[in-house]
Amino acid sequence: MNFTIAQESRIGGRKVNQDRAAWLATPDAVLMVVADGMGGHLHGEVAAQIAVDTMIGRFRDEAKTLLADPARFLTATLRQVHQAVVRYATEYRIPPYSAPRTTCIACVVQNGQACWAHAGDSRLYLIRGSGSDGAAVVRTSDHSLVQRMVDDGSLSSAEATTHPWRNRIFSCLGGDAPPHIEVSPAVPLQDGDLIALCTDGAWWPLGDTLVSGLTRSSLKSCVPELLDAAEQAAGSDADNLTLIAMRWGVPDPDTVTRDMSRAVPPERALVPISDEEMNLAVAEIRRRIPYDPNGASS
Repeated sequence: MNFTIAQESRIGGRKVNQDRAAWLATPDAVLMVVADGMGGHLHGEVAAQIAVDTMIGRFRDEAKTLLADPARFLTATLRQVHQAVVRYATEYRIPPYSAPRTTCIACVVQNGQACWAHAGDSRLYLIRGSGSDGAAVVRTSDHSLVQRMVDDGSLSSAEATTHPWRNRIFSCLGGDAPPHIEVSPAVPLQDGDLIALCTDGAWWPLGDTLVSGLTRSSLKSCVPELLDAAEQAAGSDADNLTLIAMRWGVPDPDTVTRDMSRAVPPERALVPISDEEMNLAVAEIRRRIPYDPNGASS
């Protein structure tokens, strides 16, 4: 199994980075996951951290060294994430309208095939070819109101990029509604194929240039360059930006190679939220939102 991976996450113009990303490999399988805590809800970073920790933990437990059924693993684990985020909100008596939520996109590669699942508008691209010939063979469909409007023909793709509802999604992990989880069939990979997972802070400002940009140079170079371009295009109001990309079957000596012992390279590692930090986060929520003894907001 031969692959290379690079990733980066940035805070953009926000006060807190609510994005989380990680990857983990066995000798025969790889998991990549990206989660975007929803900025309109208090402490979305907690939900995103729960998503990444749960995905990585279950993969570590079940991939010995292959997963028995990647599609089933992804579906079951995303549902487990949803339940864990809901339990967290219930335990700390956070009312539904402000409970933590997150989008999530996760991909498993094994036996030369990729399978992915998502809820929300964090995206996966499967890109075939290089340079000017590179093209997205597959792109996940956003679980957003604007994407529905594009699908039914009431809105063009160009209009969608500036529509005021473009950030309104109908599926996420956490909250009081069961998530819509979309799972792909297994897709055979060819040498040189590139898989990219990213949050909307990365894909929205770049549009089609994200695909072409990923194929022009080594991943170590193009990932930070693309985030530079996205930040510049979004301006002072740039969202959190996260991008993780894998090139399959072709060596890339300037890029981080697979590592069986940790989820992310140390310079990119996202520190898990400690119990003390969790308690501080909840204390801040309670300071801002009054609670009655039964946990209902006043």
